[in-house]
Amino acid sequence: TPRHSTVFTDEEEMCIVKHLKVVVEWGFPFDLLDIRVLARTYLDKQGRSVSQFQNNLLSTDWARNFVKCHKKDLTTHLCQNIKSTRANVSADIVKQFFQNMKETLQNEDSTPIPPQNIYNFDETNLSDDPETKKCVFKRGIKFPERIRNSTKAAISIMFCGSATGEMLPAYVIYKAEHIWSTWTEGGPKYTRYNCSKNGWFDANCFADWFATMSVPHAKLLPGQKVLTGDNLSSHFNDTVLTRSKENNVPLHLPPNSTHLMQLLDVAFYGLLKRSWRKVLDKWKASTKRKSQTLTKDSFPYLLKQLYKVVYPSETGTETSENLVSGFRKCGIYPLDVNQVLKSWTVLCG
Repeated sequence: TPRHSTVFTDEEEMCIVKHLKVVVEWGFPFDLLDIRVLARTYLDKQGRSVSQFQNNLLSTDWARNFVKCHKKDLTTHLCQNIKSTRANVSADIVKQFFQNMKETLQNEDSTPIPPQNIYNFDETNLSDDPETKKCVFKRGIKFPERIRNSTKAAISIMFCGSATGEMLPAYVIYKAEHIWSTWTEGGPKYTRYNCSKNGWFDANCFADWFATMSVPHAKLLPGQKVLTGDNLSSHFNDTVLTRSKENNVPLHLPPNSTHLMQLLDVAFYGLLKRSWRKVLDKWKASTKRKSQTLTKDSFPYLLKQLYKVVYPSETGTETSENLVSGFRKCGIYPLDVNQVLKSWTVLCG
């Protein structure tokens, strides 16, 4: 592999690598420009000047090659932004949460609750944007573009799955006052559809999901059930809490910790969103409509195509091995607080 121009010694480069890994642990990963600025800071502090780079600001190619040369420690990924309140979950809060979970994940006779009875729910949205894609163009072209109509529209959807990877049917929310029958036809079996004025999951939509999807499934399972999810105030009302107690389905997740212990976020939605963009892009390329924008009556069909990618099981069951890994990585099953506390480990020495 070609090596980038040697600006720093091996020891200096490892210091930069260590710095990059630490800021990731803090929740503030660097992009290529940040790496260039960091390198310039190293040079300026040492009173060194690299003649081929103006003001000691190394090139983007240098930063890209630096990451490539240290691929054992570094990589690049698209990332999501989170608010600082979500990052302020302390180790003490996590430890207390796991202490409570240790008690919650036991039956009354102190036997462990089986993994098929431990569920996680989370909402997301599927947008009308296949996003950018690498294509082949004539060298030297200044504005590489392709024709793909898209909008800022998005459709909300709730997913829920167990520690064994079993997934409940999806619950779709449209932005509308009323639902037309054509918006519910041709989708995955048992999918439920609803609507709200803003297209988001409000308290009424969540209560309906809990009553029609979560509780009926929980009743089929013997023993204690545990349902974890994000403690958004918009999710919970008296109806949900009452049904939770009546059906022995506790709800748990500490506030502002979704990015650490929200299993679907960690292990399921990445694949889902990547697969959705491919399904949407293929549909937009093949549709004969004058408008290629996502419509509500085409969404169930596209959701069914998405299922074929996300749930490839030949048995036809909706299961996700990624979610099983997510439960493990988040320390929920098997219960292991150290899996989450690793996020607070800062490299030293």
